[in-house]
Amino acid sequence: MPSTKNLPLLLIMIIIIMATSSTLLPSLTEEQNQIAAKIIDAMISGGSFDDWSEAFLATNDEINGPILNSTLFLPKNSVEGINATSPQVASYHIVPQCLDFSDISLMKPFSRLPTLLSGNSIVLTNNSASGFALDSVLISEPDLFVSSSIVIHRIASPFNFSRYGGGNM
Repeated sequence: MPSTKNLPLLLIMIIIIMATSSTLLPSLTEEQNQIAAKIIDAMISGGSFDDWSEAFLATNDEINGPILNSTLFLPKNSVEGINATSPQVASYHIVPQCLDFSDISLMKPFSRLPTLLSGNSIVLTNNSASGFALDSVLISEPDLFVSSSIVIHRIASPFNFSRYGGGNM
């Protein structure tokens, strides 16, 4: 008769694998890393969150060459202490996946979206109809821009990756 002594351990391992597998992304290729660096450089050169959208679209355009399938979370307002010219802040607002609002709305609470900031991910903190939020920041205008490879969502304020993402500002 088989032993069930290790069954609880096996169940825990399966749960961990299932919980993390939905948030793991393949590593970016060298070309994708170069595109990401170009996008981030353009975004932070503008000096404000208002400039991010135009810079993101201008540098991640098929007309100019290869693109990075991605989603930008564009802050509507600034917050003291979170700098729009920081490469880390800009990297944390980009997910290297094309996710329109319907994709995000299907995710379970506390799902993580890995960002371009290595080792950091955005957390789905509220998926209720009354206020959909990531990192406790309201998505104020979902699907502001949608194409086959790029999505932009407006968020009420910048994400703070030191709070949810696991990094330091």
